[in-house]
Amino acid sequence: MTILLIGGCGSGKTWVMKQLVKFLKCDKLGKVGMFYYHHNTKVYVLGKYDGTTFEGSDKLSMAVMRDMEQFKQFAKGKIIIAEGDRFTNKIFIEAMKPTVIKIVDDGAKGRKIRGSSQTPRQIQSIATRVSRVVFKSEVRDSTTALKMILEIVK
Repeated sequence: MTILLIGGCGSGKTWVMKQLVKFLKCDKLGKVGMFYYHHNTKVYVLGKYDGTTFEGSDKLSMAVMRDMEQFKQFAKGKIIIAEGDRFTNKIFIEAMKPTVIKIVDDGAKGRKIRGSSQTPRQIQSIATRVSRVVFKSEVRDSTTALKMILEIVK
């Protein structure tokens, strides 16, 4: 099973993933090809959550998809949880067939809190990519997304 969390810049996707790493006790960091992931025996949370301003999937190479097949074979039988722009592409979606959850919060508050320097053009570009992804569930905020993912993973 694969879950993909999407939403605009600052909508809380990274916060959700950090909470999942903590609550699911994914305290080991692993790497396969260009894929970094936090894990326990059952769940792989994709990205590198290290407390920096831009963390999580933003820490992965833009070329990470070249190792998609290697990662898919390695992670067979595990629950994969991914978030963000790196994974809103055809390669990931076709390979992993994720259940997609979309946070509809516009992210303005989150961007302000983290002191984001993203330009309006960058924000719009990501919003456009996110709008093209077919999602299963839509939630109003990151707290609701976290609760939903924890229920799915149980």
